[in-house]
Amino acid sequence: MHGRFLHRYGMIVGLSAVCLLGGAFQATSVANQEKSLYERLGGYDAISAVVDVFLEKIWDDPIVGRYFIGMGTDTRNQLRQKNKNLLCFNTGGPCKKINRPLQTTHEGLGITDQEFDIVAMHIASTLKEFKVLEKEFEEVMAKVGSLRPYVVDKRINGPSSKS
Repeated sequence: MHGRFLHRYGMIVGLSAVCLLGGAFQATSVANQEKSLYERLGGYDAISAVVDVFLEKIWDDPIVGRYFIGMGTDTRNQLRQKNKNLLCFNTGGPCKKINRPLQTTHEGLGITDQEFDIVAMHIASTLKEFKVLEKEFEEVMAKVGSLRPYVVDKRINGPSSKS
């Protein structure tokens, strides 16, 4: 499942930039099909909870955590808020993005496809912890996967990197 999952979504995050949804994701019924992904995920509080857990995972990860060494509490809190707003905005919520473009944010970091996949795996596992329903899970992970070209360093991975 793990390999199929990563291959299927060509995942990522831009090490922090993508963050995720959480909460009491209780979506059923036909009425939910008319709601935005933001609403189906449970709104801001749910997204906020997921982002908090997700970021702790990547900060503690032995491979991708190196990108966050030396971040003080204030910087981490800013990163949390930027990720919450980004996820809220990209799922149809009322938040405004306060991030620079992902490509600008990640340029020069040398992020590899493997590192992108690790971050995506943490996003996926966090969504599963919060019991996000399959349809919403798929939608979020598709959004995450679409970020790969903006996060992964093409100079390291070359033109044959995943997309």
